[in-house]
Amino acid sequence: MMQKLMSNKKIIICACAAVAVTAVVVIALLFNKEEAFRSIMVYDVKGSAVIERETVGAMNAAENLYLESGDRVSVAADSSMRMKLDDDKYVMAEPDTVFSVEAEGTEADSRTRICLEQGAITNEIRHPLSEGSQYETSTPNSVMAVRGTIYRVELSVDENGDQNTKLCCFQGKVATKPVLSDGTYGEEILVPAGSELVVYQDGTMGEVSGIAYDELPRQAVVNLLDMMENGQEVSGISEEELTQFASEKEDAGEAPESGDEQEQQPENERTEQSAASEEPVSAADTQIHTKIDAAKNVPVQSSMGKPQAPAIKPTDGQPAPQPQAPLIQPQRPAEPVNSGSVNQGSTEGNDFQNENAGNGSDEDKSNEDKKDEDKDKPSKPRTYKVTFMYQGEVFATQTVERGKTAAAPVLAPAQNGAWDFDFGTKIKADVTVSWK
Repeated sequence: MMQKLMSNKKIIICACAAVAVTAVVVIALLFNKEEAFRSIMVYDVKGSAVIERETVGAMNAAENLYLESGDRVSVAADSSMRMKLDDDKYVMAEPDTVFSVEAEGTEADSRTRICLEQGAITNEIRHPLSEGSQYETSTPNSVMAVRGTIYRVELSVDENGDQNTKLCCFQGKVATKPVLSDGTYGEEILVPAGSELVVYQDGTMGEVSGIAYDELPRQAVVNLLDMMENGQEVSGISEEELTQFASEKEDAGEAPESGDEQEQQPENERTEQSAASEEPVSAADTQIHTKIDAAKNVPVQSSMGKPQAPAIKPTDGQPAPQPQAPLIQPQRPAEPVNSGSVNQGSTEGNDFQNENAGNGSDEDKSNEDKKDEDKDKPSKPRTYKVTFMYQGEVFATQTVERGKTAAAPVLAPAQNGAWDFDFGTKIKADVTVSWK
């Protein structure tokens, strides 16, 4: 009897040990799966780029190199780099671009954030994100969030030293909010496909307008062409038009000096310049870090048509200076001038006025008709302000017409919780919504 009890105890102990080992293995597999899922791989490098990693230091970017969350990327002048996240998200960096990448979570709740410090990137999210996933691009003065789309973000510095963000949405839609000088967010705006928007450093935003494809740099056009060849659709332009733009920009960038200018240059100067161009490059000049440092000192090339100035780098531990830039309003087209048939200073013009001097009744009638037309015009709809609060501070605001519904901000203030509001409710007064 005693031996039987001892045997049963051994069986129970072995079973418990097996369960414990199984649990450890399952947990290990789960953690490994989470780490393996968020893969960030460089799959194309033209020119040179440097990857900065806190635990390793600086290293040259190369194809098939895997990045880690928190890595900082610096792309040199006349260079470009492309990387792939999770097999369905792509980031294409243009020349003179600096950014960092954060990628955490699992397939069910992935969190991706690209922090652009300088230059321009194009983002391609091929599959819609899951409900619990996030994909954001941030600049010093704005945050953009998407569910699945193609868009380009450019950070440039204008003549006043202000950093402005230009967003171009090629597919889907992008929710963007300005970051104000006090660190809070401004009103969220949805930018649809085929549209662009400029967010200025002081938190003001320009009008949403059609994308000026002919103003995009050649590398951005090439990126769009590659995506179209892979079956993606780009709103507002055809593949033939993009191909033409790329060809024109390539010709403009490689145009040699004219023959007349070469003939006017003295022969000895041409010989000296040729010899100088053939001098060997020193080993220090070939180092990638020197190239990147030189790239950072080159003014950022912007497609906004504004002169560029060096980027303002914040002092350690202090916020970046926030110079107030005048609000730049889009130019309105000039109203047509009614020349009529009156030629001022001529007898013909006086005759025209005399002929119409007795038509006062017609003029009065015209004025009355105009007043009637003004009365018939619909009045501007009344709007109300919806304020979203998080931990006692304003997180976002929306302007909603009377009788319409508000929309939940695309950007969430926290991973857990929800807005304490029924978004099917018609707005008839100013509303404050809190996060619970």
